[in-house]
Amino acid sequence: MKISICIPQYNRIAYLLRSLKQIENQNYKNIEVIISDDGSTDNTEETIKELQKDYKYSLVFHKNEKNLGYDRNYRKCIELASGDYCIVIGNDDTLYQPESIEFLVDFIKMNDYPELGFSNFVEDNNPGTIVQRASSNSVLGSGKYVALKNYSCFSFVGGLIYKKTAFDKYNTDKHDGSIFSQMYLGCLMVASGCRLFSISEPIVLKDLYMDGKFRHSYRDRIARKWKDFKIVDGGIPSIINVLISAFRDASVLDQAIIKKIFRRVYTITLPHWILDYKSNSAFPEAIGIIVGLNPFRNQNFFLLNFFSRAAIFCRYLFFSVIALVTPIALFKKYKNKMYKFFKR
Repeated sequence: MKISICIPQYNRIAYLLRSLKQIENQNYKNIEVIISDDGSTDNTEETIKELQKDYKYSLVFHKNEKNLGYDRNYRKCIELASGDYCIVIGNDDTLYQPESIEFLVDFIKMNDYPELGFSNFVEDNNPGTIVQRASSNSVLGSGKYVALKNYSCFSFVGGLIYKKTAFDKYNTDKHDGSIFSQMYLGCLMVASGCRLFSISEPIVLKDLYMDGKFRHSYRDRIARKWKDFKIVDGGIPSIINVLISAFRDASVLDQAIIKKIFRRVYTITLPHWILDYKSNSAFPEAIGIIVGLNPFRNQNFFLLNFFSRAAIFCRYLFFSVIALVTPIALFKKYKNKMYKFFKR
């Protein structure tokens, strides 16, 4: 079985070089590495072409004639692949252990070649802790409720795994520009009958540490002082939009699904970000996202009937208050258990 490691690239060549060096530690032989460069302005092209001469694996480099944006370049790196399966990582991520791909291949073979999956990961600044989006090594199934239960697992691209023939069947530019095209694609595939699997072993090392620092993150931009207060939405309305679109395109959208989407957003996603901002001393940002995610600001909210809208609005108020009054120490101690409980 051939595995393609697909990397959407834009600048940050130092991170990419460290990633590629660690990928060479893999003990699985049948690997190709695909780099789709979205018009980098640094020396990515020259550096990779020089590296191709001696690299352990087949190293495919493609540079887009113009900057296509994140979503299109994400899909492009998978389109370029010739492997049976593709695993996507960011250009500041890499593979975690030398046996990571070998483990993945063994799992795929033992489970009758499922079409789509995701893995856990470890952050480079916290190497002893596995970030859990997968609770088991298993095939989770297919259908609209499996897709809905696991849609958040598609938000981080590192460690998303596609059977190439399945990706080619469902690949579309419909939500390019949303920054959540991979979430749309994943939900569309699973809701349409593709089997979703999860890998609890960490496959990816996320957010590489370079030169004594990490790349800039959202934490560098959030409002910690009231003078910086602003109304924000965290891209969550876009998530709601791509989810509804995916279920509609899979011909499974109904009132129950729309209500469940909003329930999950206001039960899990919104409280998570409120608590996350609080834990980063950004209380003004927490208030900003509460205001920004008032459900009446979202046009998709009006797809629900009156009684469902009333129930969702009450949920929005209740969980906003709960998140605001929850002590941060309690959140950090029990957050994984809480996520597992609400994700059931």
